Amino acid sequence: MVSRDPNAAPEKGCGTCTKRRIRCDFARPVCQKCVKRGLECPGYGQRLRWAGGVAVRGKLKGKMIPLPQAGGSTNTRQPTTHHVSATASKDEAGDVDEAQRHVGSPSVCVPVLLDLTLRSSLPKFIDYYDKNLAGLMVWFDSEENDYRRRVLPLATNTPAVLYAVAAIAAHHGARSFSLGMPRFSEAARDACLGLITRHVQDMTERLADGSELNTGTDIAEAEWILASILMISCYEMTNSQIAAAEGHRRAARTLVNVFTTKEAGNRGLFRFLRTQLAIYDVLASTTSFNLQDIQETVLPPPGTEGGLFSQYLSLLHFVTLLSRRAAFGLEANALAPGNFPDATRIRCQFEQARGTTLLAAAKLRIEPAILRRDFVRLVDIYHHTAVLYSYRCLGYAHDGNLDWRASVEKLFEHLDTLEDPALCAQNLPWPAFIAGAECHDDVVKQRAVTNLLTEIIKTTGFKNHADILNFLSVFWGGANPDWRPLAQQFQENGYQILPV
Repeated sequence: MVSRDPNAAPEKGCGTCTKRRIRCDFARPVCQKCVKRGLECPGYGQRLRWAGGVAVRGKLKGKMIPLPQAGGSTNTRQPTTHHVSATASKDEAGDVDEAQRHVGSPSVCVPVLLDLTLRSSLPKFIDYYDKNLAGLMVWFDSEENDYRRRVLPLATNTPAVLYAVAAIAAHHGARSFSLGMPRFSEAARDACLGLITRHVQDMTERLADGSELNTGTDIAEAEWILASILMISCYEMTNSQIAAAEGHRRAARTLVNVFTTKEAGNRGLFRFLRTQLAIYDVLASTTSFNLQDIQETVLPPPGTEGGLFSQYLSLLHFVTLLSRRAAFGLEANALAPGNFPDATRIRCQFEQARGTTLLAAAKLRIEPAILRRDFVRLVDIYHHTAVLYSYRCLGYAHDGNLDWRASVEKLFEHLDTLEDPALCAQNLPWPAFIAGAECHDDVVKQRAVTNLLTEIIKTTGFKNHADILNFLSVFWGGANPDWRPLAQQFQENGYQILPV
């Protein structure tokens, strides 16, 4: 098979130019025609667009199922090595191996240069992800980090995970690698999405045919697909491709909603990945004003109420959904039986969630001591951030509510007392965003938020955090102290703020 010159321009222009029916200039990383007109350029790679279909037979009859609508499949060849993570149970190991056999023999080929680059650099990609990226994906890094224990080993035997790890490692650590293939990370991403699309199409056909996806093999397949989607979402965020990242998030959500069986919930890796998606989904929804999108948010799995931030995330989503329904003129009582929650009730509920997370953290024996102390501060930071967010969304952010101003001061105090912000930098974008959104008229606090976000960008390497700072700069220059109308306007113009 003759592969296309990797230096050549993409065959199709960016999505925005295509919709506008104009010739794209193919500039990298985004086309300049979009930039000059103030439009978001989604780039040139594939994006997972899953529409909702309806199953016609079987237990899922009448229920929504995923219908992948990615633009064209990517040519991929599948490695044949079969290694199973040492941390997986014997049953899970068998399911993973069976899932690999289900992947099948190579039916298509990757471009030679991509294949050669993967073969020569795979150990370096895995090592880079292990040391520089796995820790950024969780609340705090430790030997129990399942991205390192369970997900990363899949890269040695699961092609899509291999491509996902290679894509984000090569892009995030561009200065650490000397690769012979131009735009390698984009090619690896597209290969990953091509594999995902093929397998989701197969799942969809089986569901529409009345089959049930409840075997160990089915769940193992869902695990590697979900892990790959989450990593590719992070890849898009490192490149500030928010629209693409959001498309992948919704695809992951659709997949999780298909696998709601007890069997899936009992799988350690699937439960972990669903929890990771819930964190991403709930925090991303706080800056969304699309009611349908918010209503479909994935929450922490049942049975994890006593876990880190689980109760907190559920309560946070309750506030988001309540406020957006009120904005659309829908009955608030559908979510809050009795009276609309007052400021005191909201604060007390988040205090309970704070206590639950601290109790869960105490069982984990977080080390070293500096991380343990900063994690307690992080819990307090999220507590005050959530209180401020709730006050703003529910109409309690005014001078008559003394706790509103007090919470602003406490949030900045806790942010300032972190001993080593770099240890939890990946968890600070949302608190930094809300802190910036609640200091509209305070130049000193605005400077502190700017410095914090600058350090977050430097530490994490995720360029979407620069978008937060750009939004806040516009917000601070305006007259309205409520950040929500401007955020809604940004979203309507294709620029949703993604503080995750």
